[in-house]
Amino acid sequence: MNRPNFTELVAALKGGSSKGVGFKPIKLGNFDGVRDRKVVDAWLVEMEDYLHAAKVGQHSAMELAQSYLKGYTSTWWKIVKQEEGKTHGYTWEFFKERIELEFIPKNFDYISRCKLRDLVNATNDNLR
Repeated sequence: MNRPNFTELVAALKGGSSKGVGFKPIKLGNFDGVRDRKVVDAWLVEMEDYLHAAKVGQHSAMELAQSYLKGYTSTWWKIVKQEEGKTHGYTWEFFKERIELEFIPKNFDYISRCKLRDLVNATNDNLR
């Protein structure tokens, strides 16, 4: 995922009005449903940074963010909207919460601790 160049973004925002005139959108990365906390968190932070800098409202934020869902995630989001029984009115916070619930493994902390334990054990074995 490419990180946006915030120096260019700030310069573009200063050159435009508060409505974003003169704002040149940056290329954001798509989210394709990787079930990894680091990837999900990074994508959400990148999206929130962009939405804040571009002064995108709550409803528009969710609409914009959903356009960056690719593959399974796009289908998954359509199913969520069908299950909720409405086609509009979703907020960024609702969208973000659902992304986190679906794509961050529930046992992420346990997996991380196991990887750390294995690394420590391997390091200790190499020191002997």
